[in-house]
Amino acid sequence: MKFIASKKLSDNTTLRAVMMWMLIALILAMGLNIAAKSIDYGTTPTQWENTILGNEAEFIDPLSFNDLLLAVHTELFGLLLVFILIASLSARTSRPVIVKMGFLSITLLTLILYPVALLTAPWFGSISVIIAVSAYLLFHTLMIASGTDLFIALVRNKL
Repeated sequence: MKFIASKKLSDNTTLRAVMMWMLIALILAMGLNIAAKSIDYGTTPTQWENTILGNEAEFIDPLSFNDLLLAVHTELFGLLLVFILIASLSARTSRPVIVKMGFLSITLLTLILYPVALLTAPWFGSISVIIAVSAYLLFHTLMIASGTDLFIALVRNKL
């Protein structure tokens, strides 16, 4: 198990290749997650609001709280795994600690804010849906950007 705890991944080409493929898979997963969510809920906050809260004028029934809770629960598990994997690689970078902690704090805040805002949408309405959509997109953008940055660092043997 010593190869996992090595200081530099450039010392172990196999582990470096595994990390590169893992990052490619995570970046693609984040993109596909956005595509799947846009199919389920829509691409605009208004479409999300109509799907979650319903719309009497268009005869759209609101999602039941149980369905919403189940969807958030299963999705949160996957997003948490992605966060942990990318955060563990981000911790190995040579960036200043304040930058790493700031990035991870903002990302974790959006990861927590997304399901909380989504689950409170039946009570707080459209403002909660807008917060959920914003947190969702910001989290995915940060994860894709960080994964791409880490991939480039691995390609350049900087990690």
